[in-house]
Amino acid sequence: MDLSNLDDLQKRIFNYFQTYTNLDENSKGFGLSLDHTQRLEVASIASTGFYLSSLVIGVDNGYITFEKAKKQAYLTLKTLLYNVPNYHGFFFHFLDFNTAERYKKNEISTIDTSLCLCGVVAVSSYFKDEVEVLANQIMERVDWKHFIFERNNKKYLHMAFNPNKDGDYIKDIPGFIHQWDMFAEQLMMYLFVADKNPKEALDLYNDFDRMKATHNHQDFIITPGNTLFVYQFPLAFLDLENIYDQQGISWFENARLATLNHIKCSLDHQHIYKTFSKTFFGFTASDTPNGYRVFHALPNVFDKLRTDGTVSPSSALGSFPFTKEISYQAYLDMKDIDGLYGPYGFYDAFNLEDGKKWISPRYYGINQGLILLMIDAVKKRSVYKAFMSHHTIINGMEVLKWKRK
Repeated sequence: MDLSNLDDLQKRIFNYFQTYTNLDENSKGFGLSLDHTQRLEVASIASTGFYLSSLVIGVDNGYITFEKAKKQAYLTLKTLLYNVPNYHGFFFHFLDFNTAERYKKNEISTIDTSLCLCGVVAVSSYFKDEVEVLANQIMERVDWKHFIFERNNKKYLHMAFNPNKDGDYIKDIPGFIHQWDMFAEQLMMYLFVADKNPKEALDLYNDFDRMKATHNHQDFIITPGNTLFVYQFPLAFLDLENIYDQQGISWFENARLATLNHIKCSLDHQHIYKTFSKTFFGFTASDTPNGYRVFHALPNVFDKLRTDGTVSPSSALGSFPFTKEISYQAYLDMKDIDGLYGPYGFYDAFNLEDGKKWISPRYYGINQGLILLMIDAVKKRSVYKAFMSHHTIINGMEVLKWKRK
């Protein structure tokens, strides 16, 4: 396995972020990165976090100079601090690419804010100086306590907030939306909370439900829908291999077992969905022939498989730290699909059902970012080193009692 073969893919994805991020220094939206490439007016705050992280990888691989990347990071943090609207320090999910204003009536999102903050933390550690100063102001402004509530003697974080009666995810009364009462992609939040609210952070972490499934006689904790990206996103930043909590849980090992479960589930249904194979696997969120969809592997709380056979390259390539050999072979196999490998890496998804070949015409920023960071995780580990060395993360791991074995 020659990981240097991944260099071209890595560079193409870095170039994606340089192309589809607002780098106009005269624009209020400098540093905001597109949600996807077929909607050029809409930026995603989560994609912006992946763009920031890409700068660390770009410098370490010689794609961009340290000085140029540092300036981009600094100007992006200025945008986040002064131009992007916030609610108690939290950002809207989608923004206008040019003005940095809220896009339509979308929600304030804790998870999308957190993915952005992961990028803020990474560049803060890596570039230091004036970048670190702005990063500290952004992190300090986030009022996690405002999103904490108690129910049945347990503490939870609300997922989102929308002030509009006719806003996204609001049915009747505007305000807080749902809660993180289950395991999903929110692990980094508890480390962020711990910085100012250590007691609440530990309670929040201990109080969410941990539903279990079994793969090859080994138990692992599943997300309600058992969707693959949920296991992947926090571990694109958090280097948790050989790290265990007080209950003996390794979230790295949990993600590995979940990925193997997704491979098995794909193979179990290969007789129905011809796109699936040992390397073309995974039930995640991506473009499909019928638009953006979130797919579910079995087992899940709905007790129903949800898929149309579409496979996203982010499934296998976003699993590199957990299934290195399989993910590498998936990279080779996907390169053999004519038209899938484009100017900025693999397009978002493909579907080979019914004897036809469908390839997404889009790139999604968060899936691009996931692939980029997970390749980095098995090569130079640039983002892992920067992120894990930040004082917020070091302190958070102590508060949550996550320890290396």
